[in-house]
Amino acid sequence: MRNLVLSSILLFAFSCSETSYNKSTDSYLKERINYQSKNIYGFENLFDGRIGSQVDQDVFGILHFPDDYDTSRQYPLVIASHGSSNWRDHHRRYLEQMRQADYLVFAIHPFDSRDVSSTVGNQINVTSETVIYEMAQALNLMSKDSRVDDQKIFAAGWSLGGTASLFNGWIPLQKEIHDKGADFAGFLMWYPGCLALPDLNDWDQDHMQIYIGEEDNWTPAAPCIDLVKAINQEGGNAHIELYPDAFHSFDAEAPLKLHPDAYSWANCKLKLSAMTKKVYDPNNVELDFSDPKARRTAYESCATKGEVMAGASPEYKYAADKHLAVLLEQLR
Repeated sequence: MRNLVLSSILLFAFSCSETSYNKSTDSYLKERINYQSKNIYGFENLFDGRIGSQVDQDVFGILHFPDDYDTSRQYPLVIASHGSSNWRDHHRRYLEQMRQADYLVFAIHPFDSRDVSSTVGNQINVTSETVIYEMAQALNLMSKDSRVDDQKIFAAGWSLGGTASLFNGWIPLQKEIHDKGADFAGFLMWYPGCLALPDLNDWDQDHMQIYIGEEDNWTPAAPCIDLVKAINQEGGNAHIELYPDAFHSFDAEAPLKLHPDAYSWANCKLKLSAMTKKVYDPNNVELDFSDPKARRTAYESCATKGEVMAGASPEYKYAADKHLAVLLEQLR
């Protein structure tokens, strides 16, 4: 125990981030780590030095330690982010699975850091660009942590968090927001938003894994299927597990039901320009995602409410758990 407390103190001195050690009511060790992020509006503001114009934000994550943690070892690490309704029970189920597989797990808390409980039906109070950047900042921090095997750091996320994982695999963005020597070794994504995808197919060639329901009408499966094909045609290593008759959050504890306030993105044809780094609609050049008010108008030009179904699939609720168990052993 003394060695673990000492390692926490050393991390504080090394990273210049405020780190506190604690042991919660759980039967395993946790550590809260504070770091710096931004509140970002407009994908283009992640590029060409414009990140400095975005508002600073203090954030935190919780580092979950495997059982029988050994201070003399370096461990593989998963950096994970939740979806639009914050951390849910089914997310925690996977975090525990990763921890039991002898991984360190750094769960970032972009919502709790901002006193936000949900972005469902809003998508503006915490933007996807913000979570993408926050995951990258977590990578930059944890890749320097002496407890971590910096060659075995993986991104993971659900829905909004899955989108953050996905875009951290786009090489032009990696060059902008990943520190030199800070790299993800793979990407684990549950029903990510394969939306506003870049018109330049330049993706990381490390393992990419998507889990998604075939009937998902919150973040549709079809563009994810197309993306996997496109990545692999360029020599990538992308994979998708597609679950028939399953909807968004097919792995949740909550039953399948209508979520009337959620946006369905099924009819959106947004793209990301590799030239301007702006999100655009080929059929509507007037859209603006860099201003909060204009952004809502841009969303509602194609997204609709009152149609989204989400919740557990009786047949496939634990299908991704089983697949992940094998994959975690392969990725170690």
